[in-house]
Amino acid sequence: MKKTKTKFFYYSISILALFIFIFLFISYVASISVPSHALKIAIWLAISVIMAVAITYGYTLTSSTIADAMFTLRRMIRAENLSNPLLLRLSSEAPGTYHHSLNVSNIAQKAAKAIGANSLLVRVASYYHDIGKLNEPGLYVENQSPSDFLAEENSAAWIRSNAKKIISHVESGVKIAKEAKLPNDIIEIISEHHGDSKALYFYRRAQEKKLKIRASDFVYSGPKPSSRESAIIMLADCIEAHARAVQPENTEAINNIVETTVHDKLKEEQLKDSGLTTKEIITVSNVMKEALLAIYHQRINYVVKNEA
Repeated sequence: MKKTKTKFFYYSISILALFIFIFLFISYVASISVPSHALKIAIWLAISVIMAVAITYGYTLTSSTIADAMFTLRRMIRAENLSNPLLLRLSSEAPGTYHHSLNVSNIAQKAAKAIGANSLLVRVASYYHDIGKLNEPGLYVENQSPSDFLAEENSAAWIRSNAKKIISHVESGVKIAKEAKLPNDIIEIISEHHGDSKALYFYRRAQEKKLKIRASDFVYSGPKPSSRESAIIMLADCIEAHARAVQPENTEAINNIVETTVHDKLKEEQLKDSGLTTKEIITVSNVMKEALLAIYHQRINYVVKNEA
């Protein structure tokens, strides 16, 4: 907020100084080349009117841009508060999803900082990326108890129906975010965090059962991540979910989770519109390995070598 106000002050001073310089320069030229005193006054009056209009327009344009930035920043700061009603609801109704989102935020923010992306946006958007799961929290594995798996079926209709529900959490999340008046950057990331990838759990299950299905029934509607921040959250989301499922017990397992996820997303071309460079992807991958290791460090089995 302070930086935004400072920019506003400097922009205002710069515009005023520029117009004063132009006014004095034109006035000087007019005083030399125009002999008639009455004509000089008329020219100065015309210049004054033009400059007044230009200053007003420039000031309005600049102040509007800065005001929008300040308003967005205020909304982002409010959304960042873990006491936000929407986050309190998530922690109460979908505790597994809430904990997953905090871990995603931790992993993604470190990666964003490492490549100079917007770490504030990444942290806050991570909190909200799965809020669409609030519509039916018990459907998602992180909120389920072991007994919930007993109710699963293997029919094509059941698998297709549940895949559709899973996929719909993106659209539901966008709707909830708009109703909560979250910043547009966050809403955009919610809509992009699965890109147009497949709901693999149900898709692979249908394949294993050799059921007659259409691949299109298992595909998220997209769009693909359109920014580095959105791509980072996509990767962190998949990596955290994978790690939560397999509970890695050594650094090799952690490295494999990250490398497999990044490889798959590149192969699916999910990152092609994000603006991430190859160098940045490598950096993000390495940072996410370290972040995941920090989360699971108590489970890691370290090999102790005997030294002679």
